[in-house]
Amino acid sequence: MTIEEKVGQMFMLAFAGDQLDEARILMEEHLVGGAYISDDNVPTAAAAVTLCNELQSFARNTRLGIPLLLGCDQEGTWSVMTAESAMGPGNMALGATGNSQCAYDMYSVIARETSAVGLNVVLGPAADCNSNPHNSIIGMRSFGEKSEAVAAMTAAAVRGIQENGSIATLKHFPGHGDTRLDSHRGLPTVTRNRDELNKIDLPPFAAGIEAGAKIVMTSHIIFSALDAERPATLSPIILGDLLRGQLGFEGLIVSDSMNMGAMKRHYDPIDAVIQAFKAGVDLMMLAEEHYDHDAGQYLENQRALIRAVVRAVEDGEIGAERVDDALRRVLRLKSESSFSTAPLPETAIVGGDEHRAIELAVACRAVSVLRDRNDLLPLDPAAPMTLVNTTKRSAYDVLTQTRGIGPNQAAAAFDVFASALAAKCAGLSVITAEEFDRDAIPSAGAVIAVTENYTLPGMDFDQSLQKPIVRALHEDAGDRLVVVALRDPYELADFAEISSYICSFSFRPCAARVAAEVLLGEAEPGGRSPVSVPGTELEA
Repeated sequence: MTIEEKVGQMFMLAFAGDQLDEARILMEEHLVGGAYISDDNVPTAAAAVTLCNELQSFARNTRLGIPLLLGCDQEGTWSVMTAESAMGPGNMALGATGNSQCAYDMYSVIARETSAVGLNVVLGPAADCNSNPHNSIIGMRSFGEKSEAVAAMTAAAVRGIQENGSIATLKHFPGHGDTRLDSHRGLPTVTRNRDELNKIDLPPFAAGIEAGAKIVMTSHIIFSALDAERPATLSPIILGDLLRGQLGFEGLIVSDSMNMGAMKRHYDPIDAVIQAFKAGVDLMMLAEEHYDHDAGQYLENQRALIRAVVRAVEDGEIGAERVDDALRRVLRLKSESSFSTAPLPETAIVGGDEHRAIELAVACRAVSVLRDRNDLLPLDPAAPMTLVNTTKRSAYDVLTQTRGIGPNQAAAAFDVFASALAAKCAGLSVITAEEFDRDAIPSAGAVIAVTENYTLPGMDFDQSLQKPIVRALHEDAGDRLVVVALRDPYELADFAEISSYICSFSFRPCAARVAAEVLLGEAEPGGRSPVSVPGTELEA
């Protein structure tokens, strides 16, 4: 292989929407080894089949015909083909089940659905222990905070993925759970000591590696106890001594997206990529992010990076041995996985009845009644009740404006919950956040307040009205109030006085539907919180 061909194989690049000519240039002219695929690229299963066939045809047209790694963030909390796929309730809900078989079953579905349409790498599971309640970017993407429980779920997820036709990716090494700053925005620092890292953050990665995970993704985080100068992605200490040495990982190391704020706002893009390769990254990923770049310049920026790395190899800045080592790992993964560029069928199993049944069953096992101090639950569907949305409608706009990275959920969790409740409760009245008026709350009957949160890359979900409305409702309705949290339970720290609280640990439609069933006593709540909430009685 030429230097250009070798370097091309060491990149997993991206393109906006259906701009296939940009993809063709990357694959055919630069022999790029893979692509990051977002919901923007594959909004439906049919679109995914068409796109994957087209991309692999570009690979077939090259001199070597090496197939592509096509990776996607189908991790439950983030997803592709969102309107159609059965992605389940997400990791925190899986953690709430307390049953690793649920993680295996759900990730088996994820692997079957993605591989059926040609997406051969699942960029999951997140092996991060979410030990920081203020973590804005991991949150519900984590199985929980307890290392042992997260390790069991991580191993089960890896097996589910790799025993069902796809490749698992452990992320974000060596752990993104103790950060407050979103690495899409800036460069976080974790100050745990080495012993804490060994006890809390590393065991899930060790368990995932033991389960056979073939890829580990780096984090753009400085771990001061390991390398005070460089984030994990650029650190030979973390990638070499720790991941390769202490944990014995022999598979492929992929970077988190080099377009994230942690990289772009602190390092020159070309210098960062060269440092990362030298540190031990085998496959450099650049996702098509929704912030901080001009989509019109995206292709040329990627080509400039490839050319710069080729020059660095030719000049000896990146050693030939390092290139060959990375290339061997890329090609070995493709060879061992029996990748094919043969055309896919026109049909897929995405969102089928069997898969929907699995995600509903798992979501039901996750829902938990965290408080019912006055035995108010379940509610009588024949009785009058008032449903209040504590989220203003404009807050939902951002869910589908992340250019394909993130939740990508067009239907608000509240709307799914309200519809499920209305179908069974003739006496239900609904009040929106915009219409909320304390004088409009009936003096009798149960009052249900729905709170939501969504894990978004580089931005926050607007929850500004939720706490004020819940507190006002409690003042007026007292113990008639039930809060249904279609989200994580961390808000409980602000609701010490609330006596009835149901949590789904998820914003996905399957979780919203079963939360309505639990509220009415049609389903048994099976979950237990996998995270603690400081200042409350809730402990994982």
